[in-house]
Amino acid sequence: MAEADSFDLEQYASKYPPHGRLVRLKFIASNSERLELEALRILFRELKKGQNTSMYKDVFAMANGRISEESTFDSDWVKRIESQGQLRHASLQGELENNRAQQITRSIQMSTKNLAEYYHGRGDFANALKYYKKIVKVDNLNSLTLSEALLTICRTHVLLGDFDGVKLQIALLQQTPEAFSDSKLVSRVKCYSGLAALVKGDYYEAAQEFTQISLDPEQDSKEAIGETLAFDDIALYGGLCGLATFSRAELESNIIKNDAFRKFLELVPEVREMIMDFYNSEYAGSLNYLERMKPDLTLDLYLSANVKALCEEVRSKGLIQYCQPYSSVDMRAIANSFNTTTEPILEELGALIAQGKIEARIDTENKVLFRKKKDMKALAYKEAIATGEEVFSEVDAILLRMQLMRQNKYVEHRGLASML
Repeated sequence: MAEADSFDLEQYASKYPPHGRLVRLKFIASNSERLELEALRILFRELKKGQNTSMYKDVFAMANGRISEESTFDSDWVKRIESQGQLRHASLQGELENNRAQQITRSIQMSTKNLAEYYHGRGDFANALKYYKKIVKVDNLNSLTLSEALLTICRTHVLLGDFDGVKLQIALLQQTPEAFSDSKLVSRVKCYSGLAALVKGDYYEAAQEFTQISLDPEQDSKEAIGETLAFDDIALYGGLCGLATFSRAELESNIIKNDAFRKFLELVPEVREMIMDFYNSEYAGSLNYLERMKPDLTLDLYLSANVKALCEEVRSKGLIQYCQPYSSVDMRAIANSFNTTTEPILEELGALIAQGKIEARIDTENKVLFRKKKDMKALAYKEAIATGEEVFSEVDAILLRMQLMRQNKYVEHRGLASML
C-alpha cells in the first residue's frame, strides 16, 4: 500500500479522545507496514495511561519483541491495574445491589451508569454496552436524559464496530422528538448516522448527514462527536462523499455555500480546494488533490475500505459532467483536461456508456465522442400516455368506490379523510 512519507502519526493520534486514539492506532499498526512500529510504540505509551490491559496484551503480541523498550511483558503493571479494577468493580457492584434492595430509582440509575463507565474505561465495550442499555430501562427518565443515554449507546456500538446497532439506536432516538430541539444533540446524531452510512457504502446519505452537522470546531469539545471522530474527519467524510454523489446544485448549497460546514473545511484546506476545483470544472487539479490524499485515506479506520469506490465515483462523475454540455467532443481534449492519455479515457468512457451513465457513441478511429440526441417528441408522447393512464386509474377507483357506497358494501375507516 502506497503511503505518504510526511504522515505525522503523533499529530494524527492527538486529534482523538483516548479510546478512539487506541482504536485508530491499532488499525494503522495492523494495516501499514511502514508505520506499524511507530504506531505500536505510541500505543504502548497511551495504554500505560489507562486501564485497558486486554489491549495491552494484544499489542504486546503484535509487537513480538520488536519495540526495544517494551520487549518484556510488564506483568507488574497488568497485575496492579487488574487488581485495582477488581476492587473497583466489587465496590460498584455492591453499591448497585444495595440501591436495588432499597428501590431508589435515581440511585439505581447512577450506580448502573458507574458500572457501565467502569467497563468502558477498561476497554470492555461489550459489558459497558450491557449496562448502558440497563440505564434506558430505568423508569421516569425524561426525554433529554433518555436521548443522552441512547447517544452513549450509539457511541459504544461505534467502538465495537457494530453499525447495525448504531442505526437501531438512532431509530429509537427518533421516537423522542422533544430532544431534537437541542441542535448539538441533533449534530451528534448526524455524526453517528453519517458514519453508519459511510461504513455501509451509502455515500449519498453519509454526505447529507455530515454536511448538516452544525457544531463549531473552535468552541465545541472533540468528545461532542464521539470517540473515533475528529472535526476534520467531518470535512473529509462529508466533502469526499458529497463530491462523489451530490449534483452540482447540491454541491453548491450543501457544501460551498454552507457556512456551518465550511468551518470544518477550513481545517482541511486540501479537501476544500479539491471541491472548489471540481465545482469550477478544473478536473485535473481536483483529481490531483485526491491522488495526493489517497495514501493517507488508506490509513483511515472508516475510509480505507471505501477509498477505491469513492475515487472511482468522483472520477466518473467528473467525466460525465465534462461531456454533458457537448454534442461531440474530442478524446484528446478530455484526456488533456483529466491529465492523462486518450487510451485510458477511451476505456473509462466506454465503461460509462455501457453502464448507461453517458448516452453517447465513440468514433474510435477519429477519437471523438458523439452524444446521442434525445427524441423530445417521443419523450413527450411517452409522458402524456403515462399521465393519461394514471388519471384513468384514479377515475376507475373513484367510480368503483361510489358504486360500492350505493350498495352499502364498504367499510368505514376511522381517522382517514373521505376519499371523495
